[in-house]
Amino acid sequence: MPAALFGAPALLYAAAGLLLLGMRGVYLALPTQAKQPLRQDIGEALRYLWAHRILRSLTISAELLNLANAGYFGVFVLWAVGDGSMMGLEPGEYGLMTTAFAVGATFGGLLSGRAAGLFGEVRTLVGAWLISSLMLLVPVLVPSPWALYPTTVLWGLVGAAGNVLVISTRQRLIPAELLGRVNSAYRLVGMGGMPAGAALGGVVAELAGVGAVLVGAACVCPAAVGVVWRAVSDRISGPVTSAAAHSDISRSR
Repeated sequence: MPAALFGAPALLYAAAGLLLLGMRGVYLALPTQAKQPLRQDIGEALRYLWAHRILRSLTISAELLNLANAGYFGVFVLWAVGDGSMMGLEPGEYGLMTTAFAVGATFGGLLSGRAAGLFGEVRTLVGAWLISSLMLLVPVLVPSPWALYPTTVLWGLVGAAGNVLVISTRQRLIPAELLGRVNSAYRLVGMGGMPAGAALGGVVAELAGVGAVLVGAACVCPAAVGVVWRAVSDRISGPVTSAAAHSDISRSR
């Protein structure tokens, strides 16, 4: 029933709010700072973001990844669903695909810390983004539901793991007094690629076909990962230790 489809997410959001009320811990307020014009706050955040080598690379990579993925998944339903599509999925089977993605994402979030402890935080982050990028080619090369569902689980798993690591990394790298401003600037630039990517994907699909969008996105994403790879290559090539897994990005400037 349509009511159930709308009501279930509402109940889940309410449950999440109740869980947040039960969080325990000590939360310290930052010292009050003198107010300054909003434009000055934004400028200070952008300057810090651009001057920090690791944050700058993460921002550029996030923008390119979001642009490519928004274009990819904006038209992917046309590749997967319907009698005239390459995969021929029924609408319900596409819904099952999104469920598989959610299952993978749940496990990815839970396992991200353990993976970082085993392989190092930098290796895990770069590896997760690279695997996710390369897996975009699977539905193009093997347009079969039997290949799609495990691929979708893996998309969710490595995508969530990468998100956990990149967010925790930003929180450690940005000084407490700048955290809100710099984080906002990062998200503005990084996520700003999503609407542009969705619009671009639609235009390219109209002119060159859906397959061209999927292949193009699958080429852009590894290049975006390469930006971070280059910035942290010295951390990737070094030995992995439990201490390095916690701080191998934090020292970079």
